[in-house]
Amino acid sequence: MTRRTGGVLVGVALAVVAATVVFIGHRRAPAQQADTNATPSVGVSVARFGTFVTHVRAQGRVGAPAGGDAKLSFSGSGILARVDVHVGESVVAGEPLAELDVSGLAIDVAQARADAQAAAASYGGGTVPEQVLASAEQRLSAAQSRLAALERGSGTAQSDATGAQDALRQARAKVAADERTLEREQTLFAGGVAAQKDVDAARQQLALDQADVDAARSKASSASAGIGGALLQARADVAQAQSDVRAAQAQSGVTGAQAASAQDRLAAAQRNLANGVLRAPAAGIVVAILKHPGESIDPTQPALVVGPPRSNVVTVTVTGDAARAIHPGATAVVSVPARGARADAVVRAVVPSVDPATQTSTVVLSGAPAGAASGDAVEASIAAETHRGVLIPTEAIVEDPQTGHAIVFVRQKGKNGVDTFVSREIVAGAGDDQTTVVASGLRAGELIAARGAFDLLAPGGGG
Repeated sequence: MTRRTGGVLVGVALAVVAATVVFIGHRRAPAQQADTNATPSVGVSVARFGTFVTHVRAQGRVGAPAGGDAKLSFSGSGILARVDVHVGESVVAGEPLAELDVSGLAIDVAQARADAQAAAASYGGGTVPEQVLASAEQRLSAAQSRLAALERGSGTAQSDATGAQDALRQARAKVAADERTLEREQTLFAGGVAAQKDVDAARQQLALDQADVDAARSKASSASAGIGGALLQARADVAQAQSDVRAAQAQSGVTGAQAASAQDRLAAAQRNLANGVLRAPAAGIVVAILKHPGESIDPTQPALVVGPPRSNVVTVTVTGDAARAIHPGATAVVSVPARGARADAVVRAVVPSVDPATQTSTVVLSGAPAGAASGDAVEASIAAETHRGVLIPTEAIVEDPQTGHAIVFVRQKGKNGVDTFVSREIVAGAGDDQTTVVASGLRAGELIAARGAFDLLAPGGGG
């Protein structure tokens, strides 16, 4: 072999070695680069011990729960004459809302008042029935006194006869006066000034006094019969007086009943007139007007609807299971998407029952966003149960494709100084789309892959 040939062979050998080194270098470089780039592409989070509050999502509206609206109807029937309010107007308790045509009712009240006044004039103090009763009672008292005196032996037949004649004269004088009174009442009645009842009362008084004349005449004729006849007459006088008292009492009772009945009719007419005005039972807002002037209406047809006054109450619905985890006093966030409004709220009440049709429960919140109107649709996030434990980002949890279990990738220091991620099975507890509580499998303070954890499932992804 010549020297030149040997040099060529050495050069070729050196070139092969150099090419091999370069090739090996090129093969190792991508692997090292992959390891170097794997770590920066994965976000890291620290598992920490803390408190996690589950939130219940709910939808509803601004306003009190259903059933707070009052449908108002008139107590009687008629034609609606006017509506005094408009939809959206705030009203106070007792404020007139609408009115019926009460012209006929006003006439009824006027007639009933006139009847009541006439009945009262016939039955008040000093009226004809009262006078008749008082007169009859006086005669009874006198007759009883006379009978008692005769039974005790007082007086003589002559004095009785004299007294009988005097009584007869007085009775005849009363009859004459009664006849003049009756004639006057008949004249006034014919002229339209007096009432028929006044004529009847005068005629009744005349009849009573004529009976007294007959009794007095009988007494005068029998007075000469001595003390025995006087006793008989006295007893007859007492019996007659008692009969007169009973008759006067009966007449007074009938008149009193008539007066009371007239007052009852007046009160009923006044109530009907008052019921012609529909008033607000409590403070609130007019939600709807169902009837308009000129329409006929009766108690079965609501005329207006009044809802609760404006407030910051919000009513939402949640599932029955979620309702059991919510308690009064819990915090919430309420938003009105249509208005871009948002506000903090507090749970005021949780209805314990579940609607069998929708399987939902009602939750009442206090804290409607500013500017929200009654009926606006709302969305709410309500704080429910509280959990203590190790908290990690929910995106850090992935599913092992082989076992189906939940795993996370825990960062560890490699021997060559390069960090690696090692999969670890965990038991996940309560959580949402942001945070999850780890029941077991992870300690607070450990570093885990968060953003991009799913990419570590690829072969060699852990570095």
